[in-house]
Amino acid sequence: DTYDFWAVGINCCSSVAPDFRCGQYNNPSARSGIRLMRDDQRPFFRLAVQQAEAAFRLTAAHPLFFYWMQDPVAEMNEYRDDGFKYYLLGVFAFFVINMAGVICSAVGFSHLSK
Repeated sequence: DTYDFWAVGINCCSSVAPDFRCGQYNNPSARSGIRLMRDDQRPFFRLAVQQAEAAFRLTAAHPLFFYWMQDPVAEMNEYRDDGFKYYLLGVFAFFVINMAGVICSAVGFSHLSK
């Protein structure tokens, strides 16, 4: 048997007891997850899988890491909404900076013609 699906999290496991308290661990309706896509965290989770393989004689040929949750679609919609808010903030900031540049240029050029 190979164990390739792993629920992960950061700072949610105890060092004294073998327990798992990551994500929505205590939600009985949680049956899904969102896949970990951050490359900077993957080596650390891979190290944990290697430790589990050694300690419990497991095999994980191609481990995939997931954040455990009830509704991953709602989480993805929240990511989308946050992205849209940051996009609008960027457009507004660009407009304000551009407008300030135009005003400064207009004032500067009006003083040159006097």
